Amino acid sequence: MEQLIVSVSGIRGIYGKSLKEEDALKFGRAFGLWAGEKNIIVGRDTRPSGEPLKAAFVSGALWAGRNIYDSGIVPTPALTWFVEKTSGFCGSVITASHNPVEYNGIKLINSSGTFLNAEQSQSFLGIYTDIENKKGGKPGAYFSDFCLMDRFFSALLDCVDVSAIRKRKFRVVVDPVQGVGALYSKVFLEKLGCNVVMINSDPPGIFSHPPEPLPQHLGDLARTVEKEKADIGFAQDPDCDRLTLAADNGVCVSEELCLAVLIYWMLQRKKGPVVVNIATTKLVDDICRNAGVGVFRTKVGEVCVVEKMKDINASAGGEGNGGIILPDFHYGRDSFIGMALTLEMLAKTQLKFSEIARKFPLYHFVKKKITFPSEKLDDLYKELEEKFPNGKTLYLDGLRIDFENAWFGIRPSGTEPLVRVFVEGENKNVVDSLTEEIQKCITSFVNIQ
Repeated sequence: MEQLIVSVSGIRGIYGKSLKEEDALKFGRAFGLWAGEKNIIVGRDTRPSGEPLKAAFVSGALWAGRNIYDSGIVPTPALTWFVEKTSGFCGSVITASHNPVEYNGIKLINSSGTFLNAEQSQSFLGIYTDIENKKGGKPGAYFSDFCLMDRFFSALLDCVDVSAIRKRKFRVVVDPVQGVGALYSKVFLEKLGCNVVMINSDPPGIFSHPPEPLPQHLGDLARTVEKEKADIGFAQDPDCDRLTLAADNGVCVSEELCLAVLIYWMLQRKKGPVVVNIATTKLVDDICRNAGVGVFRTKVGEVCVVEKMKDINASAGGEGNGGIILPDFHYGRDSFIGMALTLEMLAKTQLKFSEIARKFPLYHFVKKKITFPSEKLDDLYKELEEKFPNGKTLYLDGLRIDFENAWFGIRPSGTEPLVRVFVEGENKNVVDSLTEEIQKCITSFVNIQ
């Protein structure tokens, strides 16, 4: 990543190369001015580069006249929850989420507790690009506030049936990949009466495996669940807004299935419309159809999903990367509420997760990341549309083409310099064949161009 990537997912770069302290200082100044009279609460994940970048960002925001509340190392969902529930605040998290350790980034939170939408991002970037000509205010005050997690967990426990969970005394394995969950997940799950086994928790910030919580990265979790005869295994990404599961039989489920099953459970708790992004599994459509509720799809990006959820008063939502959103708690992806809902589901159904998962149809889902020049994407979309004329085409976010029993989508990544390809269907051979055709089309297109 030679240049910073700025999108609805935040600001991402490689520390010391495309993202340095002087960049964080400028972003802090710009965000401080953008936030107006609001206070700013800040936090970071466990990456070693987090502290110097946070210090620079804070210095910039103080220059702009903002009061800063520094929460130290905290989960992203705790900060979005706090800002949503507390008037007079915006927020920022120094994190690169699921990206490798050499990356870092800055997530910016508006006064509603959600990330900046497209319009807000444009106004912020307008200030950022002209920051050298801007004047700061009277320097703000700096406060250390390390009581956030107690309040966060207390509010979360009010949203689930704690008594039912505690009665089961679940044995749980957690892989936080040395991220923020290494500091808080054991404490949280013990509040729910669980016997907790932690793996890959030390030393914080030195990831034992690729930090994106995908089944292919979670061999340690699967083996430990089986070895410990645990009821469930949980994997979090470094800033704790994504969740993947290992079932009681030691099989890691996809992040798509994790989200879908939890949407099913949220609908058992409260019926209402559901919102997911355009790249999320079709299984959500089946679940909503069976529940008699509508499903709405948005562009990829948490803020896109959240704004639609608010608009239609949704009962559940999320993104197929394991980002679970329970609006009755707060409007943000949250692995902690995901863990609590999973345990509540197991407790109240008296079923194992492997038994619950078997109740749902099996879809085959392939996700690929491919380096591709962004300036040629529109031409690629046209090429693919011509290659698959019998499909139903949608240009909501990149290109998606639906067939009777399968679909595929291709869109630029908001966090890395590449395109993401999604292919899903009921038949594995159809999915593999479709994936191969798309791959060949992309390769030949690049070679011809």
